[in-house]
Amino acid sequence: MKNFKNTLIYAFPILVIILLISCSGEDGAVGPSGADGQNGENGIDGNANVTTVLLENTSLNIGSNSLSVNAITQEILDYGAVLVYVRASSTPNIWYPLPYSEDDVQISIGAITQNEIIINSSVITFVLDIKLVIIAGNNTATSKNSNNEILASLEKNGIDVNNYNQLAEFYNLEE
Repeated sequence: MKNFKNTLIYAFPILVIILLISCSGEDGAVGPSGADGQNGENGIDGNANVTTVLLENTSLNIGSNSLSVNAITQEILDYGAVLVYVRASSTPNIWYPLPYSEDDVQISIGAITQNEIIINSSVITFVLDIKLVIIAGNNTATSKNSNNEILASLEKNGIDVNNYNQLAEFYNLEE
């Protein structure tokens, strides 16, 4: 009986190990590939690099006014777009695109150069906020006409660039 008990003590773990190893089944054949899903609608060619620069409480003199804007790089000038809006403190929720003209007040963009925007004014204005929407373009473009391409793409998508609220909603810009 003692030999049977010793045999059972040694044989039982070996049987358990053999049983666990031998229970592995064979892998089945790989099934056929599923059908491709439906292609989604193409979005607009775009760029996530849209930034805004807010120049608060800016007073303009009659004539040309040079404002420093470090976000206007040579790459933005070559391949991107800069849109400019103004608002008066009396209309805090309304952004007007430049050029702006009402009665004897004319405010326009004189030039946009690297690190600078020149704004022309026909009158000494009250304090204005000036907002620039800077849209980086694709520097792999074949031409340096990206400003027109960006504006055409926005128009194609129903965005009126003269309406800051539409542009802000489209690009998810913060107020």
